[in-house]
Amino acid sequence: VDIDWEYPVGKGAKDNSQRPEDAENFVLLLTELRAQLTARSNLTGQPYLLTIAAGNDREQYASLDWAHIHPLLDWINVMSYDLYGAW
Repeated sequence: VDIDWEYPVGKGAKDNSQRPEDAENFVLLLTELRAQLTARSNLTGQPYLLTIAAGNDREQYASLDWAHIHPLLDWINVMSYDLYGAW
């Protein structure tokens, strides 16, 4: 399962909801998904991966609790497209 939440807490499109409590909600979502995938894996013997798609701007994710998020994930996919501009 790949979660592409752009972006928890804010820094995304201005039309996206930007709620401070989504930092905790993101951890809760990943925790529940990890528990369910692990339970399913134990039942079937099949691996189930949990990944996220993350932007490449560290500011977008600075308010997240990485100490709790990182151990829940099998890997992090960095969105590395649209990196073109006058800068």
